[in-house]
Amino acid sequence: MLPFLQSNLSLAVGAVLAVLLLGALAATSDKDLRRDLRGALRLLIAFVVLRLAAWALPDTSHKAALKLVRVAWMLMFAFGVIRAGVGFGLKLWRLRSPGTTPKILRDVIDFTLYALAAVPILQTQLNLDLAGLVATSAVLSVVIGLALQETLGNLFAGLSLQLDRPFEVGDIVHIGEHSGRVVHLGWRSIRLATFRRELITLPNGMVAKEKVKNYSQRHEPVGVDVTLGLSYDAPPNRVKQALVEVAQEIPHILVDPPPFARTVLFDESCVRYMVRFFLSDFTLAETVKEELHTRLWYRLRRDSIDIPFPQRTVHVRQETRRLELSEETVHDLLRAVDLFSPLGTSELERLRREVAVRRFGRGERIIQEGDEGRTFYVVGSGEVSVRAGKAQAEVTRLGRGSYIGEMSLLTGEKRAATVVAMEDSVLLELDRPTFGRLFSEHPQLAGQLSRLLAQRRTQLRAVAEAHGVSVDPAPEAGRILGRLRQIFGLAHE
Repeated sequence: MLPFLQSNLSLAVGAVLAVLLLGALAATSDKDLRRDLRGALRLLIAFVVLRLAAWALPDTSHKAALKLVRVAWMLMFAFGVIRAGVGFGLKLWRLRSPGTTPKILRDVIDFTLYALAAVPILQTQLNLDLAGLVATSAVLSVVIGLALQETLGNLFAGLSLQLDRPFEVGDIVHIGEHSGRVVHLGWRSIRLATFRRELITLPNGMVAKEKVKNYSQRHEPVGVDVTLGLSYDAPPNRVKQALVEVAQEIPHILVDPPPFARTVLFDESCVRYMVRFFLSDFTLAETVKEELHTRLWYRLRRDSIDIPFPQRTVHVRQETRRLELSEETVHDLLRAVDLFSPLGTSELERLRREVAVRRFGRGERIIQEGDEGRTFYVVGSGEVSVRAGKAQAEVTRLGRGSYIGEMSLLTGEKRAATVVAMEDSVLLELDRPTFGRLFSEHPQLAGQLSRLLAQRRTQLRAVAEAHGVSVDPAPEAGRILGRLRQIFGLAHE
């Protein structure tokens, strides 16, 4: 090898290699290979320049200068060939296992081959006794090794991490107490950008000892678990159905794989449940969990499912329910509903006692278009949006004192629209048995309600058509009365 480097043939070979590398650089789109080829090309160009400079130096030049120039172009040629060879070799390796090449692996291969190439050149050209130099510096090497023990440990831990490749730059990981996106992999440490926009540097030695969770491998959906304890009085199947239905309402939660719930444990003061949902982007996990917990509070409260306190305090606690609206407010709201205008004061008071107060959170569905309808709602506070059609176009918004769901409840028709809470809202709920009692005690009420329903149906139809939503023709009052009699088993007058 050394005779070849000293000959003029090496200049021609170096120039040809530089041209070939320039062509390969223009032909490839591999980012890692282009970086290796650029480095090799610079080294070979430096070789050509130094080789020509050695020719240009006069014979009268100092021998030491001539020798240094000769050693320099020999090293440039050797390093350039090594860099190009390693680049093409790593390209072949990536063809077998797609992905980026670990930087530490590339650096270790380069420096090892550079050292193996430099030793014979320095020994022959500069007459250096490298073996003696290593022997005389053994004590110094021990001292430096002890001083840099932790740094060297981080270096080899980094090499191990990049060879095993448990994560790559851009992956979302959880390491020890830290979670974030990997933004840098180095010899000594890695850097994470957390969800709080912090930049955390973790030594490789610490990372190698911790359990690493990678949420970005193969770009598959990531499961997130949320656990909570609920009352022993609530049937588990009913609880799990509520958990799944709430999860299905959150837009970021994937439909496939679907969310599911499980009964986990019978604890001292509660039953432990777990709901698991899947996300395509793990960075949304905290936001989705916050939304899930918020919506669950409203849903569990509406379904009268308690989130119990520890048993040590619950067993001496008087169980009471806080009223969402005062009795006077509920009475006034019912009196303002035109459907109940035929009722007297005593009937309204009895109706007030049968009302269930329901709270809905912002964004929750109160009524779903196409569902069976057995409940009737009066808006006590807040605002709701009425939407219809395939595009779910908004038909109108209703506030305090408005009512919804009466047509499905009284006639048995499917829900004609979807109703969504636009803000935290409190609604008064009445069910079909309550209306059945009213009709049995006040037979004339069915006829009066049928006329009011027909009039309201005509008004709602006009509003819907004004918003571009098509609806079926409204049934006449007689038809509505017939449906009332059929649903509630009323006798013909």
